[in-house]
Amino acid sequence: MLAGAAGLTLLTACGTSAPADAVEQQIVSQLGAATADCPDDLDGTVGAVLTCSATDATGSFDVTVTVTSLTGSDIAFDMERVS
Repeated sequence: MLAGAAGLTLLTACGTSAPADAVEQQIVSQLGAATADCPDDLDGTVGAVLTCSATDATGSFDVTVTVTSLTGSDIAFDMERVS
């Protein structure tokens, strides 16, 4: 599979994390996945990494989500499709 990356994505955090379902919605929207499943909420700490699973027409793949910055209650992160 080809690796792909989505640019900076921004979510508003609830407390110190972004809900898993909000991250999953961004994976579907930004990477064109049919489904996405994250095991936990995204920790609102710069450098925090969360690995989610997703599917599309070609099969299953993982997505690495990395927090890049925090501004107030907003969490900015990058997503990268990995095989």
